[in-house]
Amino acid sequence: MKYEKLSKEIIEAVGGKDNIISVQHCMTRLRFSLKDESKANDEMIKNIDGVLSLVKKGGQYQVVIGTHVHDVYLDLCKIADIKEEQEEEKPEKKKNLFNAMFSAIIGAIGPIIPILVGTGLGKCILLMISTMGWANAETSMTFYIFNFVFDAGFTFLPVFVAVAAAKHFKCNMFMAALLGCALVHPNWNGIVSATDPKFIGQIFGFLPVYGMPYTSSLIPALLMVWVMSKVEWTLNKYIPDLLKGMLTPLLTLLIMTPLTFVVLAPAMGIISIYLGNALLWVYNTFGMFAIAIMCIIYPWMVVTGMHSTLAIAGIQILSQSGYDPFSRTLTLTANMAQGAAATACAVKTKNKQFRTTCISAAFTAFFAGITEPCIYGVSLRLKKPMYAVMIGSCLGGLYAGFCGLKAFAFMTPSVINFPMWMGGSGSSNLVNAIITMIISAVGTFIATLVIGFEDPKEEGEETQETKEQLNNNILLVHSPIEGIVIDLNEVNDEMFSGEVLGKGVAIIPNNGKIYAPEDGVITATFETKHAIGLTTDKGVEILIHIGIDTVKLEGKPFVQCVNKGQKVKQGDLLVEFDMSEIKKADLDPTTMVVVTNSDKFLEVIPTKQKTVNQNDTLLTII
Repeated sequence: MKYEKLSKEIIEAVGGKDNIISVQHCMTRLRFSLKDESKANDEMIKNIDGVLSLVKKGGQYQVVIGTHVHDVYLDLCKIADIKEEQEEEKPEKKKNLFNAMFSAIIGAIGPIIPILVGTGLGKCILLMISTMGWANAETSMTFYIFNFVFDAGFTFLPVFVAVAAAKHFKCNMFMAALLGCALVHPNWNGIVSATDPKFIGQIFGFLPVYGMPYTSSLIPALLMVWVMSKVEWTLNKYIPDLLKGMLTPLLTLLIMTPLTFVVLAPAMGIISIYLGNALLWVYNTFGMFAIAIMCIIYPWMVVTGMHSTLAIAGIQILSQSGYDPFSRTLTLTANMAQGAAATACAVKTKNKQFRTTCISAAFTAFFAGITEPCIYGVSLRLKKPMYAVMIGSCLGGLYAGFCGLKAFAFMTPSVINFPMWMGGSGSSNLVNAIITMIISAVGTFIATLVIGFEDPKEEGEETQETKEQLNNNILLVHSPIEGIVIDLNEVNDEMFSGEVLGKGVAIIPNNGKIYAPEDGVITATFETKHAIGLTTDKGVEILIHIGIDTVKLEGKPFVQCVNKGQKVKQGDLLVEFDMSEIKKADLDPTTMVVVTNSDKFLEVIPTKQKTVNQNDTLLTII
């Protein structure tokens, strides 16, 4: 196996094969659902040769690999013995509805993209043939057959979504497909003639049924299968094994049919329509400015993985209006901008190895429409080229919004996927797409050269000056107290666990003495003496908060040893407190050490040690 070593390292780093519930892949990422995410070693993942980055979003553990992700996925599945149809255990940590739906949306979109790309490109080719006057559905049986085959991709979209969602939610794919087929059944479509829901009768003699077409829809099928997974799981839990094979399918249909057609599908159908209409309203009202602003944000959405959700909006608008003026335009400008930034870096860099990386990444962005190699290998790595990408994307977005650029097929924009922009009257839309590409690429290329970047050194060429500069960018905060280290998000106080006050760490103290973690000035004291603020000589603002809700004690267990404005040295005694008094009051003495100006730094990284002594390194700040 070509990627055996890489696959084994990834499996080990995510906590072993027994910790994997499921794994899917998109164009560049392995998307894991894990039983216990705490067993995964983030740093190990990031340091694996062949892994570009790690993204944790929407309940998924996403490992960015690159364009060869499919081959890695196949090898990983063989090594971990992951089979497509195997029954998996439920995750130990339950996901809320939002995370479950978000994760399912991502999981459902990925597998059906080949269908959307193939049928979308096919429709564009037929449109070109028809426009040229070579053939049409009335004069050519070949044209007629290919036309309805390509139409099937969107017409039966609920069926494909139902199957993909069933795989994600671990329920019977064939039952899900059956319900998906029911949504687009000819008999249903035959009695529904209005887009808006209209009353068409009653089920069981008292439940009102409101009809609307569900062909080309996405959201109704997603929610339907999510509910079906809960129904199926409950039935399998309580029905005797002897009767499961017979009763579970029947009862699932008896329950899901009224639920789907009375409640779920109409409600989600309305949401789908309003979602599409809302985005079209934003586009029609704000036009070029709305597109330009979103183009600035979109490259960062790709970094976080949030860009996948825009596919839903694009598919919904495309199915409603026959074109997408929104999601594909954002992707077009970003893809061209990322490719241009990498090209500019290749021209300017003196590092031969890095130049090769830039050229490869640029080619992938321009011709495959895949930008992760550019993002993680070039623009985000050097930081400044990312600003150039935002500038070029914005310029392209301004023009695209001004001329009303539209995509007529759901595809990944690239320089070779030009048929997706063919539609409407004449060739003006295609010409505008080409101009948008040029503006985005040229604008980014020039901006990258003007803004510049710090050229990465050749391997082995790192000077002593470079090392010292790197070390100067890393600040250390030492522990002000001795005790057991816990994550800040485990603290029973939302102000700290939600990182409202900043990033940091918590310590369950072994004694009642707080020392200065660094040289600095005392910048905050309190009458109740339960907390103290310090600004270090290097500009780090630190809050040390002793206990949870200890403000109620009105300072009784605390002795403050310093005053506001006082200069202190690392190791100076700041506060003494009586832990027995805090515990006697039934309060938690856990002490939080928080960097209140965390937003001024790239990262605030807690120590990996489980216990610390006073003066041990507690936080590393980059």
